[in-house]
Amino acid sequence: MIILGIATYDSSPVGHWRPPEGQAAYTKTYQEAMELLPQPSQTLDISTSFGTVRMYKWETEKTQSATPIVLIPGRSAGVPMWSENLPELADKYPVYAMDVLGDAGMSIQTARIQNEADQAAWLHEALSSLSVARMHLMGHSFGGWAAANYATYHPEKIASLILLEPVLVFQKLRTEIVIKSIPAALPFLPKSWRENMLKDFGGAASIDHNDPVARMIAEGTEYYAQKLPGLPEQICPEQLRTWKMPVYVGLGANSVMHDSEKALAVARSHIKHIEAKNWKGGAHSLPMDFPHEINASIIAFIAANDSNTLR
Repeated sequence: MIILGIATYDSSPVGHWRPPEGQAAYTKTYQEAMELLPQPSQTLDISTSFGTVRMYKWETEKTQSATPIVLIPGRSAGVPMWSENLPELADKYPVYAMDVLGDAGMSIQTARIQNEADQAAWLHEALSSLSVARMHLMGHSFGGWAAANYATYHPEKIASLILLEPVLVFQKLRTEIVIKSIPAALPFLPKSWRENMLKDFGGAASIDHNDPVARMIAEGTEYYAQKLPGLPEQICPEQLRTWKMPVYVGLGANSVMHDSEKALAVARSHIKHIEAKNWKGGAHSLPMDFPHEINASIIAFIAANDSNTLR
């Protein structure tokens, strides 16, 4: 571990690109991936104490009176990861989607994020700027953890909480997953090692380089030096028991991140208002595995738990 610490040492307190050419390649792919999404009605760059958060908004005259959905992506993913989910969600609700501070994307970190309180603080500053009283907060993977962490600090803002394959919420990460993630922090290791890690995590046989979203995630992993506080603390059962909002939990039965059955048992044991499903055949890339089914399930869940919704 000492050798790993030396090899990965980076004095920068904030996330950054390595090298600049990597940022150019990523930006080009990101823009290509964004073309898979509907045209946003608004693009926002929101100033916070920790940096500038890139946020996109989709709203129409049809949806403007409904409670919005806010999307938080997984690590190295960015807003375009929602390309197969967002169109159907945005047909029913206003949708906001962001790139996470300290991670690959168009957000720009300017101050160190040191702990779970900081993670909730920058998110709260960004969301408070939207002048939205309450929202349906939805996150995938580490975005699921960020949503769960925020729910502990600011439950008053959340109409419902939607967690898709969240990590470190109901179980610790499997040891082999932590070990396999090391190549992402070592830029001098072969690119194929990082791609093998992404394939294992997502449950895919290969990386489809013709898919701009898959290529964007691979380039974000390769070229962006994350500056987040390592593996965050797992959400504890006491925190789960404080949640009063309705919670939707979707896990992939084939996820390599955790034992999904045990994770669901923890969720059901401690969350008061919960709808949970272990998706047969689903992997950690659950929102992309069954997008239409997942979308329909989430829309039905929100409609059942929010009177301010379109019928």
